[in-house]
Amino acid sequence: MGRRATIRCLGLATLAALAAACGGSDTPTFDSRPATSSAPGADGSAGPARPEDTSSSSVGTPTPPADSDVEVRIDASAPGAAISPLILGVSSTLTAAELQDAGLTLNSWGGNPATRFNYMNGHAWNHGSDYEFRNTNYGVTSGDALRITLDTNAEAGVMSRVAVPTLGWVAKNDDTDVCSFPNGDGGCLPASEVGTCSGDGPVADPTTANVPSTPEGVAEYVRGLVADGYDLDIIAMDNEPDLWGVTHYDVHPRCPTYEEVLDTYLTYASAVRAVAPDAKLAGPVMCCWYDYWGTAPGPADDSEPEDFLTWFLTKMKEHDQTGERLLDYVDVHYYPQSDVFNDEIDESTSARRLRSTQSLWDPDYVDESWIGQTIRFIPRMRETIEATYPGTPMIISEWSFGAEETVNGADAIAEVLGIYGREGVDAAAYWRHPDVGTPGWFAFKMHGNYDSQGSRFGGSVVSTITSASDRVNAFGALDTDAGLLRVMLINKSADTALTAGVGVAGVSTTSSATAYSWSPDDAAIVSSTVDITAPVALAPSSITVLELQLA
Repeated sequence: MGRRATIRCLGLATLAALAAACGGSDTPTFDSRPATSSAPGADGSAGPARPEDTSSSSVGTPTPPADSDVEVRIDASAPGAAISPLILGVSSTLTAAELQDAGLTLNSWGGNPATRFNYMNGHAWNHGSDYEFRNTNYGVTSGDALRITLDTNAEAGVMSRVAVPTLGWVAKNDDTDVCSFPNGDGGCLPASEVGTCSGDGPVADPTTANVPSTPEGVAEYVRGLVADGYDLDIIAMDNEPDLWGVTHYDVHPRCPTYEEVLDTYLTYASAVRAVAPDAKLAGPVMCCWYDYWGTAPGPADDSEPEDFLTWFLTKMKEHDQTGERLLDYVDVHYYPQSDVFNDEIDESTSARRLRSTQSLWDPDYVDESWIGQTIRFIPRMRETIEATYPGTPMIISEWSFGAEETVNGADAIAEVLGIYGREGVDAAAYWRHPDVGTPGWFAFKMHGNYDSQGSRFGGSVVSTITSASDRVNAFGALDTDAGLLRVMLINKSADTALTAGVGVAGVSTTSSATAYSWSPDDAAIVSSTVDITAPVALAPSSITVLELQLA
């Protein structure tokens, strides 16, 4: 998606235009199904959803101490699936030490730049519509930028997700004066004056700023990386092909179709599989909510078939049943459309940002955007996968709720990571990364390395219910290997200290807990000892992990 300097936030007007450009209707219809759980059961089935549904256990019912502002009830009698450590991913230029310090587990190379990365040159890209279709080096003036990233990942011991270009054109050099639409005066036309695949704007000569790229060329580059010992754990086929006719209009002036996206994926995935047989292949790397379950990109024959993602996954399963498997991860992006993917932290935006995390799972939350309906993105995505290509894991390879270097953005990050773990997301990579030492950085560290000794918020998901999740949200995980029940508490109030009464059932624990907390007043994560027979104090906008020893 967008870079830090040129963040692309798709609003109502833009998305409506893109939908029209790709042949879709203005507003697709989405169904809403009742939820049965906020945490899966031990067999993958739904667990309890409401406090009154919580079952008793051999060690009692979850009874929080009295006189707390918010009650948190945890029932560990039926632990679900383990939280995947691979949800702690970013798309970063962090050093190996920084990746390790935050407890990050995956570093992704992708985004819009990956589509036009000149792997033959190693340090040339084209901005596309993000900035005047100009060539650039993004500050890398020599060597192979991908190899540099892979070296860092290897040193840090994190997994690598790499998007390879499949569009057929890459930047011919890193000269910032070279662009696809020169204006005749030494400058370049802005994207707003060029148009998209749905209009009648100027058509560029793709060779002005680019050179051809082929499946054979990409495969040979990947072969060289593998031969040199690089671990390419996940290889994605390009980035957001649904928007090629917009983001990369200069070399793709026609709107993409279902068939083009599928055929391109199969061609490149087959070539890559031949030279990197141990890598997991990922696609279709879609951008936007509309494109998953609408009809953008449109079908080649202007018909109105089933939604794109269902169509694509059905075709992939049909292919993989008759030959080698070419899809190992369903790769998608998620950016809320509620006008929070920005740096704004006024009272209204801040409150909406935190509410918008509900769009990831809540069947009752109506999205506060042009969508205007329930989304429950993760369950719906799971249902689509299980109905088409069952068992295929999912990676959300780009996501952000904005304002990452603010306290409000940090609370959103902490909550989203908790949701990813609870809802069973297999892997995820934030776009791009919070700067070291900022609130967003500490939100990741609270999940990945809260004690600076390698402890992460991990274990098997357990039913965790709060009486007022709009004030304090909570997540629970049972780690029998470490002998711990972990509880994460997020005080979402920006100016009010609150207390949480924690009640535990299903396992026996000590009443004394080690608490690791971060708040805006802290320059580091602070540890203390608390007694959960009394309400636990939570500073405003704080993130706290309780470690309860199993008795």
